[in-house]
Amino acid sequence: MKCLHTSATSSARGLPRLRAFSGVLMAALLGLSASGAMAADKVVASLGQVSVPESDVAKMLELTPPAERAAIKENRQGVENWLRQRVTSEAVLREARSKGWADRPEIKARVEAAVRDVTARIVSTSFLESVAQVPADYPSAADVAAAYEQGKSNFNLPATYRVAQIYLPVRANDAADLKKVMDEARKLAVQARSGDFAALAKARSQDERSAAQGGEVGVLSLPEMVPAVRETVSKLKTGQVSDPVQSDTGVHIIKLLDQQPARSATLEEMKPRLSMALRQQRQQQLLQDYLNKLAPAERVNIDTAALDAVLQKTN
Repeated sequence: MKCLHTSATSSARGLPRLRAFSGVLMAALLGLSASGAMAADKVVASLGQVSVPESDVAKMLELTPPAERAAIKENRQGVENWLRQRVTSEAVLREARSKGWADRPEIKARVEAAVRDVTARIVSTSFLESVAQVPADYPSAADVAAAYEQGKSNFNLPATYRVAQIYLPVRANDAADLKKVMDEARKLAVQARSGDFAALAKARSQDERSAAQGGEVGVLSLPEMVPAVRETVSKLKTGQVSDPVQSDTGVHIIKLLDQQPARSATLEEMKPRLSMALRQQRQQQLLQDYLNKLAPAERVNIDTAALDAVLQKTN
């Protein structure tokens, strides 16, 4: 990977989220004709007569929570996998319909049962959301402050490093190319220590995104960096330029621009997260109170004999 930033965030978080969400979205869009877009709607992916218009991709992003949307947009491979799944699923659906599969009695029965189930869940869920509405002014500043004090010992932020790099790619499994690139990187490191690192990064770094910023990658904690550079970065002093560091895809020359030690997050930094958590807790409390009132456990009758009989009959 070109950037110092590890792909763990997007792979470990963004991709599972995308996969989970794509399953839901696939179900919602499966009944639509993927090639039925307006003429002005550009095609993003296609398979024969099946295509996915840009409006479907836009809809996927719009339906995704903002916090997850950014991770999905950064995970290009995950989005491309979703597109492949989308056209493949649409192709399968078309094939099944062309063979009259949807008209089979047993399939019709399953579809009708699924529609009833989905309808019931949508109606019930939307109603429960209405009865568990959290007041707009909750939580108060005092509530947030109290939650902060209660959990303060757990609100720790890791040390962060503002870093810049000059990146040179290396062909996989090519020892001769690695030697050539390392020799070049050593010369660049010497130049970077005595000259303008930003100008050199713009001219020589092969990572376009950071090169355009004078090599600057951003502010990262060590776990957010690719493993190969973590130890090197942790030992640099502010303003210092490293020797060339080899990663899985290339060679990095790193400059530490600034660093901040590990610390506890302030109340202001935690306010958004605490406010959201408190609102979610209150919503769950309101929901549970409603359900307890609607269906108290002591009023729910279960015929154990009838249940036993059903369990014994069902293999």
